[in-house]
Amino acid sequence: MAAWLRLSRVCLRLQGRMFFRDLDWTLATDQQWAVLGANGAGKTALVQLLAGSLRPSSGRIEFSAGIEPARDIGWVSFERQKALCDLDAQHDISEFLETAVDAGTTVRALLGAGAGDDTTEIDHVAGRLGIAALMERGIRFLSSGEMRRTLIARELLRKPAVLVLDNPFEGVDAGARTMLRTLLAELLAGPTHVLLLTRRPQDIPGAITHVLLLDHGVVLASGPRARVLRHPQLRHLSGDHAPAATALPAPLDPAAHARPAGPLLELTDVHARFGDNEVLDGISLRLDPGEHLSIAGPNGCGKSTLLALIAGDNPRAYGQQVRVFGCLRGSGESVWEIKQRFGIVSNQLHLSYPRRSSVFEVVASGFFDTLGLYQSCGPLQTQTARQWLALLGLATRADERFDTLSFGEQRLALIARAMVKSPPILMLDEPCSGLDQANRRRVLELIDRIATGSTTQILYVSHEADELPMCISRRLEFRRDARGRLRLETSR
Repeated sequence: MAAWLRLSRVCLRLQGRMFFRDLDWTLATDQQWAVLGANGAGKTALVQLLAGSLRPSSGRIEFSAGIEPARDIGWVSFERQKALCDLDAQHDISEFLETAVDAGTTVRALLGAGAGDDTTEIDHVAGRLGIAALMERGIRFLSSGEMRRTLIARELLRKPAVLVLDNPFEGVDAGARTMLRTLLAELLAGPTHVLLLTRRPQDIPGAITHVLLLDHGVVLASGPRARVLRHPQLRHLSGDHAPAATALPAPLDPAAHARPAGPLLELTDVHARFGDNEVLDGISLRLDPGEHLSIAGPNGCGKSTLLALIAGDNPRAYGQQVRVFGCLRGSGESVWEIKQRFGIVSNQLHLSYPRRSSVFEVVASGFFDTLGLYQSCGPLQTQTARQWLALLGLATRADERFDTLSFGEQRLALIARAMVKSPPILMLDEPCSGLDQANRRRVLELIDRIATGSTTQILYVSHEADELPMCISRRLEFRRDARGRLRLETSR
C-alpha cells in the first residue's frame, strides 16, 4: 500500500499534556481522511505536527518523496486567519487619513494578483468561491464567511500537494456552504490529498473514506469511515454529556442594570459605507424592554457592522439616529459609558484579543472592556470571573495562556468575558462558531438561563437555524427588496 504520510510511535507533550501517545497512522494515496473530535481534542496540534510548526516529543513523521511540508501543505484555519488579520492591522493608517478609510490588503492582493498580471486563473477560482465581487475590498472589511472563502481560494491557487481544511463550513451561510460542498467533492476526487478537520460528523463529505477520532489527545478510533462513525464515543460530540446546570453568578451591582421604561435600542434609517460598498442602506431596528432578538442574513449583508454601530465600535453611528437607552449617540457620552451597557462576543473580538493573556485575564477584562487586563480585580470580581469560568467548563484552565486553548475553548472564555459584568444587553455574533455539539448545547442553554434568570436582554446573530436559543422572541432577517436593497424584516 503506497502511503503519502506515515506517523510511527509519535508522541507530543504540549503545555504539560500528552497527546497522541505512540500514534501509528498511515495515510494511503487512495484514501481521503477526516480528523474528528470535540473542542480540545488535539486536531490542530496534529496538523501543526504535520506542518512542522510543532516537533514530536518522540517518534517519526515521514512524507512520501516530493512532499515538503513547509512548501506543499496548504492550511485554512482560524489561526491562519488571525495571523493575516494581525499583519494587516499593523499597517492600518486609517487614523491618519481624512476619510478614515484605509482598504489595507485587498482580496486581489491576498490572492497574489499584481499590476499587469494575468488574472485568468485567479478570477476563475474567485468565481467558483463566490468572491469575485469582493476582489477590490480590503480583507478587514470582509465578513467571517467571506474571509473563510477567500482563504480557501488563496490556498487553491497555491496548488498544494496537501490541503488541510479546518472546519471549512464554520461561519459560512447556506448558499456558500452548498458551493463549498461542491468544490470539496471535486477536490476529493482529484490528485490533492485533503485532510478535513471537523467537530461535527454531519460535516464529513461522502467522498471521505477514512476517519481518525480524537478525544483530549487520545486516538479513540482510526480506519474506514463507516466503522469509525459507529464508535460509541461519538455521543460526546452530540452533546449527550453536557453538564448539569448550576446557578448563574449573581450580578455585582443589580441596581445598575434596571430595565428602562422605553426602548433599549432605537436605530432609524441608518447607513454605513466602506469605500464604494454600501453595507447598510436605511436600516431601522428597535429593541423594547423584555425582548430578545435574533438577526439572520447572508455573509456580507451587514449584520456585524450593525452590531458595531450599536456598541460604539464604529464611528459611523455618530450623526445618525442611533439611540441607546434613550440617549442619542454622540450627545456627550464616552465610549466607556457606552461599552458598560454591552457584553459582546464576535469574530472581530476573537481575532483582536491578545494571545498571551491568561484565560482568567481574558474573562476578568470584561469588567473593564479592555483587550487585556491592565488593573487589579477586587475580591468579588475575581470570584465572579472564576464562577463564570467554572460554569463554562474552564475552571482548570484559568491560569493557562489564552492561545493554548483550542478555538472553541477560546470562544467559551470570550462568552464568560461578555457576561462577568451582567450587562443589560448581551450581543452575540455567531457565539457558537467553533464549538462542538456538547458546548453548543451548553451555550444555548446558558443563553436561555441568562434571558429568563436575569435582566440581560439578548441580541443574537447566527447563520444556523438550529443554533437559536429558545428565548428569542422576535426574529429579524436581512432580505433584498424589489430594488435589490437589503432590508431588515421580521422573519416568520
